[in-house]
Amino acid sequence: MLAERHPEFAALVRAAAAGAPKPVYLFVGEPFETAPAAQALLDTLVPAAHRAFNLETYDGRTTTLSRVIDSLRTPPFFPGVKLVWVRETTVFLSGEKRTDIAAALLRAWDEGREQDAIEKLLTLVALAGWSDEQFREARWARLAQSRVREVFGTDLDAEQLSQLGAVHAACLARDLSVGASRDESAELLAFIEGGMPAQTVLLFTASAIDARKRLSKRLREVGAVVDFSTQRERSGALSRDSVADVAHHIARQFGKQLAPAAQDLILRRAGSELAMLAMELEKLCLYVGERPTITEDDVRTGFRDLAESWIFDFTAALASRQPARALALLHGLMEQGEPPLRLLAMMAREVRLLLIARECLDDALREKWRAETSFNVFQSRVLPHLDAETRAAFGNAHPFVLYRRFQDASRIDGRALRSALIQLSELDVRLKSSRSDPAILLEAFVIAWCRAGAPAQRAPRAA
Repeated sequence: MLAERHPEFAALVRAAAAGAPKPVYLFVGEPFETAPAAQALLDTLVPAAHRAFNLETYDGRTTTLSRVIDSLRTPPFFPGVKLVWVRETTVFLSGEKRTDIAAALLRAWDEGREQDAIEKLLTLVALAGWSDEQFREARWARLAQSRVREVFGTDLDAEQLSQLGAVHAACLARDLSVGASRDESAELLAFIEGGMPAQTVLLFTASAIDARKRLSKRLREVGAVVDFSTQRERSGALSRDSVADVAHHIARQFGKQLAPAAQDLILRRAGSELAMLAMELEKLCLYVGERPTITEDDVRTGFRDLAESWIFDFTAALASRQPARALALLHGLMEQGEPPLRLLAMMAREVRLLLIARECLDDALREKWRAETSFNVFQSRVLPHLDAETRAAFGNAHPFVLYRRFQDASRIDGRALRSALIQLSELDVRLKSSRSDPAILLEAFVIAWCRAGAPAQRAPRAA
């Protein structure tokens, strides 16, 4: 897959195998993307029997570059190449990349990828120059927004700060620390300019870099920089071409073909994380067994909705008062193992966003929106009337996501949405404090909404 998608990397590996490795490599992308590339280079340069002495790995968030340089100056113990691998270094980052990393951190935590979230939090804190003591004593919910921006490059709301508190607790539970941080790019650049020691190769892997930094530019000249980052939309979601490429490649690995409808559904459910997408695709291929073709029904049953596209189908069913459709979606999600509290949280979040959209339709967009408004018209004539603060309230979502929300909101009265938020808040307390069947409580909300336009009936009392 690496050779197919990144021919320049394949050429680098061939050159290394022929005895002409670059002195310095920089692989950019998520660990899922860069780790296989780093392993392929390692397998080419350092035999397994020599790795106890001719391979040294460091965590770039907690290890100073002076220590790495000292290692580079030490000759290899065995004949052949010595490889020094620095993972997740911050030396190529600038403050402008903080918001991207922060968004990826929150996505990782929300999707249950604890290790990825932890690594990104440590990267951001190290980039901000925090000491280990400052990190350990941080109370995210009480932190001034100026300090929040110092680390994450943007303001965060209470829910996001609460998530950070959970990531922080996971770091402390693992006794992870943050080393003293400073911009060591000049020191590294001076060392490289002086000439790398013979038979020594330096490898960096990083989730993100600032390509404008002098160090990044110089590495392209004296070494090799390969960007493994998957193409994404402005919203952060994987691009359709990237998803289709990965889906067809994994299907071919398992000797499968994707029916057109199956591919369309995968594109809708792909989400924003390549590692999760690949894992779900492999599970899907195993699920279909010996059958050569993956169908739409296979995807519905065996491929988890990573993009949470269900919420749009679900809210559309609620907006159009279709209880059978809404209940079918709800049952399907619970059968897939979605926790009731997570479903409730997503429902509440979507109702809040629908309420924001409804208020926009009643105010700023009163004369701009029509029931027959197409997406193209919305994007060119309606969307520009939303100010930056309102766009931020929607999470700077993709224009089509906003269009779907405004479509749904246009069919629901604002009072119904406010009433729904109250009911969902009460339902949250009931789910956490009673032994009532969560499925029944959620079903009651859906039925009440569809019958009355708002959940006028109270959910069943706790057993």
